[in-house]
Amino acid sequence: MSDQTHVVRVFVFRQDAGNVEYLMVRREPEHDSFWTPVTGLMKPHESIFQAAVRSVGEDLGLTAPRQIVDLQLATHTQIGEFEEIDWAVGYRTRDNAGELYPSDGLAGVQWLDFDSIYQNLESEDDRRSVMRLHFTLRAAG
Repeated sequence: MSDQTHVVRVFVFRQDAGNVEYLMVRREPEHDSFWTPVTGLMKPHESIFQAAVRSVGEDLGLTAPRQIVDLQLATHTQIGEFEEIDWAVGYRTRDNAGELYPSDGLAGVQWLDFDSIYQNLESEDDRRSVMRLHFTLRAAG
């Protein structure tokens, strides 16, 4: 029997007048971390969306997204008996989201346009996810 963990990968974005910016975070210790979306372990009986809202709240102090986008992407990683399933979600901030309040576990946060976030993400799975989100948002107008 394998140990299975579910992780939500949340691509926080803000959008106005057709411009979209994406938020990246860097975990502590800074020298050992990469720029990533917000991530969080899903708790038992918690939906992907509940885990996304909770994780963004814990890491950035944001609550109540304006929109949640299911990217319908799940990646599986199997190492021996351990299996991790990552779920990708878009999280649109409210227009009046105000300031971010990064948790002590974050070394940095930054807003980037699509080209910049795509170039700065370390993981091919994260690049695929942000690309899907970006083109989904563009198609919606």
